Amino acid sequence: MTSIERVLRNQVRGVTGALIVAGVMGLLTVEMWWIAWERPAWQVLGYAVAGLAVVLFVARSSGFRVEEEGDGDVARYDPVRLAVDAAQLVLQSVVAALVVLWAYGIIDLSTPAHVVARMALVQVVPLGFGAALANRLLGEAEDDGSDDAESLTLRENLAAFAAGGIFFSFPLGASVEMNVLAASTDWARLGAIAALTLGATYLLLYELEFQGQSRRTVDREWSALIHAGQVCVVFAVGLSVAALLLWAFGYLTYSLAVNVQKVVVLAFPTTVGGAAARVIL
Repeated sequence: MTSIERVLRNQVRGVTGALIVAGVMGLLTVEMWWIAWERPAWQVLGYAVAGLAVVLFVARSSGFRVEEEGDGDVARYDPVRLAVDAAQLVLQSVVAALVVLWAYGIIDLSTPAHVVARMALVQVVPLGFGAALANRLLGEAEDDGSDDAESLTLRENLAAFAAGGIFFSFPLGASVEMNVLAASTDWARLGAIAALTLGATYLLLYELEFQGQSRRTVDREWSALIHAGQVCVVFAVGLSVAALLLWAFGYLTYSLAVNVQKVVVLAFPTTVGGAAARVIL
């Protein structure tokens, strides 16, 4: 892997980790949108600067980057390194926020630039915290042969996917935001959400070197098709969990088309949650 590929992978890893660890519920919570719209600009900016300072301090104090664990305190708190890390956290957080907010139609090309900036600044603290913790919580562990996750039966794997999806998205399933987003979503937007869901799941499981990737990756002639099939299985479980949650909370009461919209809207967090459970297990 070239240095450019490694840097790109690390940045995408931070973006994906931000969504997994801390980001999706905040991005899809209406109160976070209201704060961005209604709070004075100085207050939003102060919140972002102070919050990121805390995130950076905690991340540096705990040595969240595995490859930097051996650094001394002087190197760890070097001003240049702190500035680079802060810039990376901001970049990863802003990219994660804008991609998801655009996919769900919360912002689009007609949204004023100052509103987009406010939305990004409000989300940058929780997403930055998630990006900072991604390597520590989900980093690739050395494979010593003691993990038997791959020996799980299909039923046990499906149960893990479902449990992760429910754990990750239960509060969202009960919230009104899913109905609000579904009501304003057209079929092209649903296609973008589905593509984002499949892409994030594939990256999480097979490309970003999160925990257990060496055991999930198959070295076969048809590996790409096998991986795609496994991603689709996780997506199918995510759709099922989304439908179950919406039904349980009484939201599946309209036409089939509206129900499909609601299920696909909620399927992003449920599917990502299922994939995250697979990584953790």
